[in-house]
Amino acid sequence: MLYRRRTHYAFAPDPVPLETLATLLATVFGPTAFLDAGPHGTLALRTSPSPGALQEHSAYLALYNVEDIEPGWYHYNPIQHSLELRTEGCTRQTVTAACAGQDWVADAAFLVVLAADLRAPMRHNPDPRSYRVTLLSAGHLGQTFALTATALGLAPFQIAADHDTALAAHLRIDNLTRTPTHLLGAGLPGDRPDPRLIPAGLHAFPADPPA
Repeated sequence: MLYRRRTHYAFAPDPVPLETLATLLATVFGPTAFLDAGPHGTLALRTSPSPGALQEHSAYLALYNVEDIEPGWYHYNPIQHSLELRTEGCTRQTVTAACAGQDWVADAAFLVVLAADLRAPMRHNPDPRSYRVTLLSAGHLGQTFALTATALGLAPFQIAADHDTALAAHLRIDNLTRTPTHLLGAGLPGDRPDPRLIPAGLHAFPADPPA
């Protein structure tokens, strides 16, 4: 998957199957196990690392081309493995506007907005570096998302240009204690392999360094 992963900018018009989306969300954001952390309660573990197992990021979604799902803005509940509607209706125009005018994003099938509860890391470690760690966690989730989406036959991408205020309004979060940190998305592949790409392959190092 590492060698197949690419950032995509073109997508097929067909909707993403609901089963594919469900598998992606469960793999990236669902719990793999639970940890008895004593005074800190029961903590959920994921397929991505999270300092202190805080899992401060929640997955919110803009769905606009997924089978059997009405377009809208949703929250993914990882414990119940369910989607919770936040705002009805999600058009390509609103997606483009929320993504700083990047109209190619609207050709995909869905967006995943990572929104962090900033109170959790500050309670765990009341230090300015807590925010830095939160951003690192967002990057871990982004890579797991990209690799999982690739394995499922999707065309993933990640972007940082967006309008946080607009996203927060659609998702009904306060953009203060819970705020967007990263945008992920995917659709079905619509672009052909870039002919400029030359596979690097794997190269073994010599057993002994040259004299």
